[in-house]
Amino acid sequence: MKLAICDDEQKDLQHLKNLILDYDAKRTFNIYEYSNADDFLRDCNDIGFDIAFLDIEMKGTNGYEAAKLLSIHEKRPLMFFVTNTLKYSIQGYGLVYRYLTKPLSFKLLTEALDSAVREVNVNRYTFTVDDKRHVIGINDIYYFEIYNHTTVLHTMDQTFSMRATLKEVMSQLPRGYFGMPHQSYVVNFSHVNTSSAAGVSMTNGAVIPVSRRKFHDFSCSLQMYLGR
Repeated sequence: MKLAICDDEQKDLQHLKNLILDYDAKRTFNIYEYSNADDFLRDCNDIGFDIAFLDIEMKGTNGYEAAKLLSIHEKRPLMFFVTNTLKYSIQGYGLVYRYLTKPLSFKLLTEALDSAVREVNVNRYTFTVDDKRHVIGINDIYYFEIYNHTTVLHTMDQTFSMRATLKEVMSQLPRGYFGMPHQSYVVNFSHVNTSSAAGVSMTNGAVIPVSRRKFHDFSCSLQMYLGR
């Protein structure tokens, strides 16, 4: 999991980093440090941070301005404001996951990171192919299909063949975001263009077959998703 800390006060940045290292005993985080928001923003697209801690009051582009710029990005990190002041609390509503006040305690950071990690993992799918672990965003998934007795995952970037049943796949995906129009397919509702008894049209151009037996339940699940 990729985690960024952005703070122009070196003492505060190091304090937060030390707390994160104490929390992350198994070293599951890759931590990136930034003393200004411009460098952080420059790396956001290339690195793809999962979680970011932003100081609000920094020289140049401040944390609030950086969070606002990232708010339009589909793959923006889950963001925290770490601050001495709450004067941006109204403007920042909806931009960041939570406000944390300085000086941070280990207890407060633990509660924040426990919640953040759960939130990030809900939006990711983890699988193994040829003994290599892959982690992709849920929104990057188009659909899964059974092909030649193998489960094939179709994503925005590539396809993967894996040893897993569709039942096992469904158990790892967030409930209510995927459905089975056919016993050989699992589709991501967010990428459905149209759905009818004739087939499910996906945003990547694929048309997924629909079985008569599953059409009703699939349609109901899709309507529930659209009504969220």
